[in-house]
Amino acid sequence: MKARILIMATTLAASGLAMAGGGSYETARVVDVEPMREVHRTPIDREICREETAYVRERRHSHAPTVVGAIIGGVIGNQFGSGRGRDAATAAGALLGGSIGHDASRARDGRHYPVVRERCRVERDWRERTVDRGYRVTYEYGGRLHRTTMAHHPGDTIRVRVSVDPVD
Repeated sequence: MKARILIMATTLAASGLAMAGGGSYETARVVDVEPMREVHRTPIDREICREETAYVRERRHSHAPTVVGAIIGGVIGNQFGSGRGRDAATAAGALLGGSIGHDASRARDGRHYPVVRERCRVERDWRERTVDRGYRVTYEYGGRLHRTTMAHHPGDTIRVRVSVDPVD
C-alpha cells in the first residue's frame, strides 16, 4: 500500500511539473483580425522649367553721336556771321548739333527686342505608401475574449499555450 501511494504521489508531482513548466497547446477560435498599417510619406522634389519671352530695351552708352552732332553744328554755325558773331554762331551751332546728336542716340536706344529666358522653380510632391505592421487578433478561449498581435494573418483558428500555475 505504501508503494502504491508513493507511485501515485510521484506521478502527480511529475505531471504537475510538466504542466507548470511547458503547458499544453489547444486551438482557439479567431473572432476578429484587424490589419495594423502605417502610411510612409517620402518627399520628391522636381524642378519645373519653362521658357519665357521678355522684351529688353537696348541701351548703348556712346557719346559719339553727341560729339559728331556738335562738330557738324559748329561747322554749320561757323558759316554765319562775322567776327565775334561768327564765334557765337559756331558755339550755338555746336551746342544745337550736340543736343540733336544726343537726342538721336537716345531715340535709337529705345528699341525693344525679345530675349528668351528659362525660368525654373522647385515643386515638392509626396509619395505615399502603406506598410503592413502586423495584425491585431481577437480570439475566444474558455468563453472569454483575448487579444494579441501577430506578424502574419492567423486564419480562422490559432494555437494557444495553456499552462496552470499554483497559487500560494
